[in-house]
Amino acid sequence: MKSEVFRFLYYLLLLSLVSSYVSEFHTKDKIYLYADSGISNLNSEQTGFLTSYINFWERLVLRSGGLTQNGESVYGHIGSRFFATFHLAIFSICFGAIFAFGLSLLSIYLRSSKLYNFVYFLSNFILSTPVFIVAILLLIVFFYKLEWFPPGGYEPGNTYFIVLPGIALGSRIFARLSLYLLPETQKESKSKYTLLLLTRSYPWSHIVGVEIFLKVLPVALILLILDFGSLLSGAMVVEEIFFFPGVGKSLYYSIKSMDTDLLSTLLMYSGVLFYILNRLGFHLQNYFSGEYHRAP
Repeated sequence: MKSEVFRFLYYLLLLSLVSSYVSEFHTKDKIYLYADSGISNLNSEQTGFLTSYINFWERLVLRSGGLTQNGESVYGHIGSRFFATFHLAIFSICFGAIFAFGLSLLSIYLRSSKLYNFVYFLSNFILSTPVFIVAILLLIVFFYKLEWFPPGGYEPGNTYFIVLPGIALGSRIFARLSLYLLPETQKESKSKYTLLLLTRSYPWSHIVGVEIFLKVLPVALILLILDFGSLLSGAMVVEEIFFFPGVGKSLYYSIKSMDTDLLSTLLMYSGVLFYILNRLGFHLQNYFSGEYHRAP
């Protein structure tokens, strides 16, 4: 426990140094933003790195992250967008996991090599296609042609608005998870344990739906936790295409508008969140490994 605390504090120190430096370096000269406006005299107060770093922690601890360029509290701004990002992340994870587990287990249950090869090909095809192309295709089909879903935006708690961006993000989760599940479920279906269950007249549906599912679940769960951390940190491209008011969109505009306070706080938020979920996945992996080693 003590080593984990020191590891986190060390990571936090490095992350804060990087976040402070990157945000200050990126936003130290904003003159070019006004190049077309005829404004040439801008007060650009240059401060040393140590002073900027102290001011960075002062904003985080004492001033709620500081203020955005619109005069809004940074913590309040991130908090207002966190629920939308969380909602989108949950939908994406559920979409990807349900289809990955469903199709992988179905191919084993039916003993269908055609379904196996189709899911394998589809997964590779999705991963080889940029996510913005998937998002645009979804817009063309489900908004422009069929008019089933809105092109973007968000209403709190309304899943109707996150279906298209959720599918765009969830398709990649489905693809990555399927590429793990397909060979693993096939290997488990041919294992000695499965053959033993068959000789004892266990139903094939029970073997596939319970025994094989539970065998591949631990590692799949870790993969989903890592994906969940990435999604909570924001998906800039998808959120921008669907003008979704999430954390990723805020990060994009903080970079574009050179908003120092918002950018530095978002970098800290993303880094800390990703670290926590990665460490959670690491400890789950150790736990499941220990369970397997203790198994008779």
